[in-house]
Amino acid sequence: MLRKWEPITPLSREGNKGDATASERYSFPMRTSAPTQPFHTEPSSNSNSEIRNQQMPCSAAAADESAAKHLFKLSRDVILSLDRIGKILCINHRGVELSGYSESELRGANIFELLLVPEDREFAREMLADLLKGETREYQVRWRTKDDGIVHFDGASVPRLSESGEFLSTLCTLRDITERKSAEERLRKSEEKYRDLIEISPDAIYVVDADGICFLGNRAGAELAGIPQDQLVGTPVTDTYLPEERHLFREKLEKIRMGRIVRFERKFVRKNGEIVPVEVSVSAIRGGYFQAVLRDITKRKQGEALLAGEKQLLEMVATGVPLKEILNALCLIIQEQRSGTLASVLLLNPDGVHLDSIAGPSLPSEWIQQMEKLPIGPCAGSCGTAAYRGTRVIVENIATDPLWDVPEHRASALKHGFQASWSNPVLSSKGKVLGTFCMYYRQARIPNSDDIELLELATHVVRVAIERDRAEEALRASERVARGQVEALTYSLDVLATAPAPDKFLGEMLSTIGRMLGAQSVILWLLNDSNDSLVLRAWAEGTNFAKADPEHPFIKNPPSWKKDPALRELLFSGAPVACEDVENDPYTSIELRQYLKSRGTKKFLRIPTLVGGRVKGFIGIRHGERPPYRPEEIELAQALAHQAMLAIQLNEFAEQSRQAAVLEERNRLARDIHDTLAQGFTGVIVQLEALEDAIACCRRKEANQHLRSAGELARQSLNEARRSVHALRPQALQRGNFWEALKGIVKNTTAGTALHTTFNLRGKLRNLPQYWQENLLHIGQEALTNSLKYAHPRNFETRLIFNTKELRLELRDDGDGFKVKARRDGFGLAGMRERVQQMGGNLTISSARGKGTKIAVTVPYNLESML
Repeated sequence: MLRKWEPITPLSREGNKGDATASERYSFPMRTSAPTQPFHTEPSSNSNSEIRNQQMPCSAAAADESAAKHLFKLSRDVILSLDRIGKILCINHRGVELSGYSESELRGANIFELLLVPEDREFAREMLADLLKGETREYQVRWRTKDDGIVHFDGASVPRLSESGEFLSTLCTLRDITERKSAEERLRKSEEKYRDLIEISPDAIYVVDADGICFLGNRAGAELAGIPQDQLVGTPVTDTYLPEERHLFREKLEKIRMGRIVRFERKFVRKNGEIVPVEVSVSAIRGGYFQAVLRDITKRKQGEALLAGEKQLLEMVATGVPLKEILNALCLIIQEQRSGTLASVLLLNPDGVHLDSIAGPSLPSEWIQQMEKLPIGPCAGSCGTAAYRGTRVIVENIATDPLWDVPEHRASALKHGFQASWSNPVLSSKGKVLGTFCMYYRQARIPNSDDIELLELATHVVRVAIERDRAEEALRASERVARGQVEALTYSLDVLATAPAPDKFLGEMLSTIGRMLGAQSVILWLLNDSNDSLVLRAWAEGTNFAKADPEHPFIKNPPSWKKDPALRELLFSGAPVACEDVENDPYTSIELRQYLKSRGTKKFLRIPTLVGGRVKGFIGIRHGERPPYRPEEIELAQALAHQAMLAIQLNEFAEQSRQAAVLEERNRLARDIHDTLAQGFTGVIVQLEALEDAIACCRRKEANQHLRSAGELARQSLNEARRSVHALRPQALQRGNFWEALKGIVKNTTAGTALHTTFNLRGKLRNLPQYWQENLLHIGQEALTNSLKYAHPRNFETRLIFNTKELRLELRDDGDGFKVKARRDGFGLAGMRERVQQMGGNLTISSARGKGTKIAVTVPYNLESML
């Protein structure tokens, strides 16, 4: 389906004077004696001449062998003949093909009704009227085909007249120009789209000729040039160059002619002389023209400059440049970014009421003094109000704004030419006001979005610089605290090593606190939980550690501390309390205030002493005239107080450890004596009993052997007792491992007796820790001793098992046995359990009357136990 076209204005409604006629161009004969018509047509009722013409052969097909007939058949143009009312008399094959109708449907049909689009019918009738008058016409016309498509034609029509000049028919030739029309329409729409696109483009677009004269420009281009858009065409592009750079225009054109797209940056001169940095992209287009796209990069250049400035400032912050120097550099960068700006930075004074100027390189010193005099408040100019509110304050006109309704302040600002002032509070990361950043202008104005963005960025940099500076100061203070702690700890350790007496030690610690903080005196008070009173634990004034003033209110009346609100709060919260003015402090009791004043005390610190998170008392640190307490000093005092309490606890722990060590050593000696002397004596007894039996049976040689064994066991037991006293390793383990030692002890003890002993080792013997071997050896000795003393067995089996996870020592006899649940552990069994617990193992004892006894020791391997 062909696209439907809009009506087309005819090329000409007049004959082409001076040109060859259509009949001459198409070489159709104009004779009245036409040859026989090849198509039959229906007669017309209009006139006899029309009937006659319809019955006559079509002249286009008159002679079978003529060139006209051949042309009629083969022409790629449509050739047709019409009568005076527009009926088709004949039409060639090309016309049939383009119309979509059959030849029979076309012959005799009125061309106006069947083929011509309605919009062209009126014009075609006017043209037919001209033909009836004998005129020739050239025109454009459209057909609507059978399948509802549209075909465009370039046409020419000539009349056929008789020799007498009577109109016979119209001969028409039509050339299909549908594709050309489509191309033209596409081009038209493309041009419209191009114009629309460049018109809505935010970038300036110019189309210029080879001489640099503007042929086309968009709205953005006119705005950039600073002239109306209708004046843009015809403007030389060289007028937008700086005089010294105009030669660059020709150089760029030469590069473009070489087939390159040229991109560069330059300074664009507007009509009013203002210079704007632009980014340019130029390319060649058809017709010898050039398209230039210019983008205003003012913001980008400002952003680059601002980014470079911010980088410079952050480097200054990182390298420890003084804060004042950093903030002055920031003000200069902001002033370069915004012409006419005067920037300043104010910091909140420690009194929390005034602002101190720290940066403002372009501000008059008289104005700086005026700013520092005015307290912050709800109506204190731009900076004072911003610091008071904690929000941005924009003053468009200082002369009329109510926030500047402070006569002296407003008069001073106007005197120095300030008309507008925008101030932003500098807030810390915790939301606390640190100061303000302010921008002044010498004309009344309000900020745009770019100004607000710049104001926020500058404020952010100020915050970073201030917090970094304060963080460094806090770090230095922390270093001082750390050095003080290290010094105090070192000193306390020296004192602890050289002055074990608790009172002297505490005196030294309090003296150290006083020396580091320059105090009059340092007193340690402890809370007596039993009667809820304060007890003086230590008092140091200089090197006097025995100070105790009986006139102190807490010594005269220990429960009187409850009248002091600050002290009650300290004992409840566990937080330090600093009193900067004893004379006027409402939280100090009357009795204590009078006492401190009489001793020349102006200030004091109270630091709680904590044990396990609970307040056990406090350390009072008194001062005369001095500056206010700094946070790092309070922190150092806390650290030193913790050192003092640590020293007290260490002293207490040392005493507890000494008592525990005495108890542990006593238990060790008891176990070792039991495991050496008692077990040795059991062996001696066994040998002596065997000796008696041998003597009774007159076995002299055997009796002598038992006697020697008894003597040897007695000597060994004596040596083991001596070694236990000196905490040395058992002698049996000096020559080998505990397994061989245990086998030797069992064999020596039971030698010559009726007791049958067996030994069984499973797995590979491992290297065991020394104290494991000692414990396993003594456990084996204890099991053998108990078996010989109480069980009267016939067999005693010792089994040692090693596997990948644990070792297991089993000691079994077939003696009398006992009821495990009914028996209370004697010293021997208790010693066994203690030794197994030391190794982190398990001890199991199974026995029953008449069924013997089994003792099993299981000890798992682990890294700690094997070290």
